[in-house]
Amino acid sequence: MDKEVWSLVWKATNFIILVVILYKLLAGLIRTFFNNRSLSIRNEIEEANRTKREAERRYEELRVRLENIDKEIEKMTDLFKDEGLAEKEKIIENARKDAEKIREQATRAIEQEVIKARAMIREEYAESIVEMAENLIKKRLTNEDQQQIVEEYIEKVVQLN
Repeated sequence: MDKEVWSLVWKATNFIILVVILYKLLAGLIRTFFNNRSLSIRNEIEEANRTKREAERRYEELRVRLENIDKEIEKMTDLFKDEGLAEKEKIIENARKDAEKIREQATRAIEQEVIKARAMIREEYAESIVEMAENLIKKRLTNEDQQQIVEEYIEKVVQLN
């Protein structure tokens, strides 16, 4: 049994030596690896926390906006109504102005037509008067009256020359 115990002691000593050598050789690398891994995990956790806070902030903004969506819709509806009423008033005002222009143009056209009609009536009236005067003169004018008119006309022509 002694041999078995020594064999076991020898194996345990070899194992301990192997572990000590591995620790001496790999301790710095393992420490660096775990420090880097720890730092990487810490950075990822911080990034995840930042992302979470941003998502919570955005969620809160959207939740508040969603709560106020009815008010926003009402505001927009009122705004569109006001703009529509303003546009309606503008259209009505333009229509009034156009109607006034048309009335003025019609009044001017009527006045022009009245002036033309009066001129035509005067012309026709004057022609009628002249025609009636001619007829009256022809009926009442005698040969002696014609002779006297011709002589007076000749005297006036001679005086002018």
